[in-house]
Amino acid sequence: MTTPAPAGVGPAALLSVRDLTVTFGRGAHAVSAVDAVSFDIVAGETLGLVGESGCGKSTTGRALMRIVTPTAGTVELDGVDITHQRGRALRRTRTRMQMIFQDPISSLNPRRRVRDIVAEPLDCWRQMRGPERDAFIDDLLLKVGIDPLTHGDRYPRSFSGGQCQRISIARSLAMRPQLLICDEMVSALDVSVQAQILNLLEDLKAQYGLTLLFIAHDLAVVKNVSDRVAVMYLGRLCEIGPSTTLYESPAHPYTTYLLGAALEADPTSRARPDVLEGEPPSPLNPPSGCRFRTRCPRASDRCASETPALREVAPGHRVACHFPLVRVVDDGA
Repeated sequence: MTTPAPAGVGPAALLSVRDLTVTFGRGAHAVSAVDAVSFDIVAGETLGLVGESGCGKSTTGRALMRIVTPTAGTVELDGVDITHQRGRALRRTRTRMQMIFQDPISSLNPRRRVRDIVAEPLDCWRQMRGPERDAFIDDLLLKVGIDPLTHGDRYPRSFSGGQCQRISIARSLAMRPQLLICDEMVSALDVSVQAQILNLLEDLKAQYGLTLLFIAHDLAVVKNVSDRVAVMYLGRLCEIGPSTTLYESPAHPYTTYLLGAALEADPTSRARPDVLEGEPPSPLNPPSGCRFRTRCPRASDRCASETPALREVAPGHRVACHFPLVRVVDDGA
């Protein structure tokens, strides 16, 4: 049975993900990297996806792009099921959704000049040629802060990490995509450079009408750029809701620990938060029921025997917990 659409998200969703599952290996060596994840992203919004390292965030993004083949579930882009597309149909779909990777330097071909890297999508699809192509590429580079006259004929090794990420952004925009999947795109950059890249991304989002899936582990960054935030733990979504609501009134115990672990400029401005004890369980042998129960102070026998479903606690705010920190509106209590 397909999971229903999350509350608060209407039929205008650009991206609709239902029960997305990605499993690596078979039998006793099978690893459940993503397990029955469902969410929608409305056209024009930014959905932040956060969680600890190894929780399945990047695998989710790669599965949406079909870099990794989903084991089960469906992915619809603008109402079209792309889960089982192959060949030219899949390549055509990828022109409408692009991915910006975590390591900006290794994601660029070291043997190609910057101008050719950005132009490669256009050349592959033969959309522009001659002076029109050159003018379009120069305009893209200028929009991301790279001077095409000075830097267009240089190789990626001549640039810093922040500059390489700007080039990656320009390349991702060459085909005028509807959806950008940003996979930890600022985690490898200095804080000052992070701010520059995020401001650039916000400007380009408004200019091109982009829809973003912003994957990160830095909750401060996600809060500043996201309209809604989804929290993952060990392959499953445990909470999703409007950014402000989730940060001010988290409903899942794991979310509170994540917020407490976020660094602040003035650590004396608040009481020391509780520390989440223990390590995440192995995805080779995840806990039964709620996967967070082995580290959760509110866990009971029910958490071991019953997998919690996402339930609404406020308009558009849903949590997968048997004992949430706020009252569930459809719980009948």
